[in-house]
Amino acid sequence: MTTHLGGVRRTFRAGSRWRALLVAGASATALSAVAPQALAQSADTDSGSLVEEIVVTAEKRDASLQDVPVAISAYTSEKRDVMGVNTVEDLARMTPSLSYTSNDRMSVRGIGRLTNAIGTDPSVALYSDGIFSNSMADASTPSLFIERTEVLRGPQGTLYGRNSIGGAMNIIAKRPTEDFNGEVRAMVGNYESYRFDAMVRGPVADNLRFLVGASMERRERGFLNNAGSAEGGATANRYTLEAQIEADLGDNTTARLRYTKFDWDDGYGIGNTFTNNLSPYDTTSFTGAGTSALYYNTNYGLTQTNPGLKDPYTQNVNSRNYGSLDNHHRLHLDVTTDLGWATLKYLGGYQQYDYNTSTDSDGASRTAAQDILVDLDGPGPLAAFTARGVSTDARTFYEERQSWLSNEINLASNGEGPLNWIVGVYQYSQTYDQPQGIQVMGDAAMFQPLSLQGTPAARNDRGAFLYVDGHLETKSYAAFGQIDWEFAENWTLTAGLRYTYDEKDGYDIARYVARIPTLALAFGAAVPPAVAQGFAVDVTTQQVCGGTTLASCAANPLTADLKANATGGLRRELSGDWDAFTGTLGLQWEPDSDTNLYLRYSRGYKAGGWLGSNGLSPDPYADPEYVNSFELGAKKNIGRSLQVNSALFYTDYKGFQAPLTVPLGTITATQFLNLDAAIWGLELETQWAPIRELQFIANYAYLNTEIKEGCCFVDTVDPLATASGARPVGPATNGRVLQSLVGNDLPLSPHHKLTLGATYTMDFTPGSLIFNGTATYVDDQQSGLFNNPIYTAPSFTTGDVRVLWRDADRRYTVIGFVKNVTDEVGFGSSVPSPTAPTAVGTRRQVSLIYPRTYGLELQYRF
Repeated sequence: MTTHLGGVRRTFRAGSRWRALLVAGASATALSAVAPQALAQSADTDSGSLVEEIVVTAEKRDASLQDVPVAISAYTSEKRDVMGVNTVEDLARMTPSLSYTSNDRMSVRGIGRLTNAIGTDPSVALYSDGIFSNSMADASTPSLFIERTEVLRGPQGTLYGRNSIGGAMNIIAKRPTEDFNGEVRAMVGNYESYRFDAMVRGPVADNLRFLVGASMERRERGFLNNAGSAEGGATANRYTLEAQIEADLGDNTTARLRYTKFDWDDGYGIGNTFTNNLSPYDTTSFTGAGTSALYYNTNYGLTQTNPGLKDPYTQNVNSRNYGSLDNHHRLHLDVTTDLGWATLKYLGGYQQYDYNTSTDSDGASRTAAQDILVDLDGPGPLAAFTARGVSTDARTFYEERQSWLSNEINLASNGEGPLNWIVGVYQYSQTYDQPQGIQVMGDAAMFQPLSLQGTPAARNDRGAFLYVDGHLETKSYAAFGQIDWEFAENWTLTAGLRYTYDEKDGYDIARYVARIPTLALAFGAAVPPAVAQGFAVDVTTQQVCGGTTLASCAANPLTADLKANATGGLRRELSGDWDAFTGTLGLQWEPDSDTNLYLRYSRGYKAGGWLGSNGLSPDPYADPEYVNSFELGAKKNIGRSLQVNSALFYTDYKGFQAPLTVPLGTITATQFLNLDAAIWGLELETQWAPIRELQFIANYAYLNTEIKEGCCFVDTVDPLATASGARPVGPATNGRVLQSLVGNDLPLSPHHKLTLGATYTMDFTPGSLIFNGTATYVDDQQSGLFNNPIYTAPSFTTGDVRVLWRDADRRYTVIGFVKNVTDEVGFGSSVPSPTAPTAVGTRRQVSLIYPRTYGLELQYRF
């Protein structure tokens, strides 16, 4: 029996009885979302519990999720509401082998990007209605506008191709309907938060339908308490607009045009990350650490202590974190024609946005300039002097300006015969700019630096001591095909192949402007004493090439391509092209209607690239990545009450792209390198309904990742390799001990991840009362490649509870919720900041999970 509920087709096995059962937790089978009409039905028999099946489009054609020989997690709109899955972080927490660090980096089964530097690509592809997106922002679309979300685990190199080496996420939107209907939602909660959503859809004419909707979300009080003058961190101010028009162009063709706009002005920092520094301030060093060593230490002489030492959710800053998304537009066009023997589909999409973020780099609330008495060697040959007007206020800035266009045409067979196939062609183009850096406020010297020869250099309009920028233009083309052949009863052979060609062009810019004691002493003899105490110098060629002129760059093969940049600093042109064949080969056996066993091989590829906007790294190129993955899967329904889905996988990961610091003579520099790793794991997803009113889920993932090839590198926060877990190679040279990475875990790869959930439904004549609870345990995980405790995010457990009341006519729903019930402190990632030890050790920056939130939501349908 097949029925249409809320715009999604669901198929039920013959003889089944529908019962109001709601799923709690991260069930990858997604077979328990409750349809509106079904909730209104009464169960008048004792035939037992029903396991619902959802039709997904994971392989670009409609198929029951239980029949697809791929590990998939799917969340319908109804299921997201029941479980409270509202954000990308929620999806990652609930889904086995899926991790997300809130900075647009998603990882599936240990495969993800290790840097957001321009010239690099994601490893998990996101598609919105079949249109590729270069950002995970689309996954935050309000659930009111989403029909379902599908997460495909493992490389999807045949049908999806681009950047799907780890997996793919499909966001399927709700579409216009032939009958007029709509919904309004309102939510209010703690942290002075509230949200309003509205959507209406229906007919315009006989063959023309529409959908319009809008969402507004506010969180006036941030999750980060701030003792300083700025507002707290992690506030929210977001708008979403959605509009669609769909037309029947004759009897066999349907076209749909979709427009979406996001607008954000949030209190998040770089990469839209909810972070805080949890280490003591260095109040004694004359200069900062890492790239901050280009300027006087903005914390010098500070008498405050970092409140984050006692409470990770507290800071003391004068400049608010913010993340703004502006000028965002997304256009989508799909045209589908039923040819009888096949279905022809065109998918075209365009998207653009400007994204800007900033954080208080010094992490303290001082703003006034100060004079510093500098005496580097005490009484001795180096004279003491007073550095005048040193800024105590430093801020990071980061910008993304992106646009991309894609087109796909595919042709898929129709019919119920033993042979099904799909073929297609694909085109993608992207333009991307990424300026970023660190600036100081209120120091006039930084705006007009000197050259290394003592003459005025180009103006430094941002007052930045570090400024980097990159430009990227990408073109990609592909052709693909896949065949499913039922060569014997209950046996199906799948074979697919894709050819991809990628081309990238761009440039990279860096400028280093220093104001530090050694420069003051060096230039003191050439300029008046009063000036010597307060000036800045453009030191780009010295930092990058080791000399004072461009000739020093030309003399080194690694920097010979660098040229002077018109607005200061240095510049290089970059380009590359790569191509690859990827594909899949699988065998599937379905001995009965409740059993699906499969063995599948998949090969994935990610284009090569470069490390841009990273300070002009020498030899910045990396080769492509390749994945060979083997998966043994079983999907089983046992009776009417138990469903067990499992997948055992092994992945040979060749050439994964990693930014690492290497010795280059007497100096070190970051390069983009290719390493090898092996990954294996087990995913188990279960759903059990012992009685009609009660349902449990238990989902578990074990993930084992191991770097197989990678030596020899410098951990900049542990240059002598003394940290627990370090893997030193050889003696110290030039104050550094090299380390091997062999045997270390890949980042964002917790060994264990477990979600437990329960839902209890009480039916009354007036409606239904539903109790839902979930708990998720996430094991320790690394945020970097080195086995160093500062990169370790400890394990944590968090849980949610929800109570829903729905009237019998399904017009009203009232939801009370508490997320993170125990107010657990959890870290999604932990990294050093800055990447060099200070006098009090290396500062630790963590991304935080949301604290306890609670509220009430009202939904009204008409």
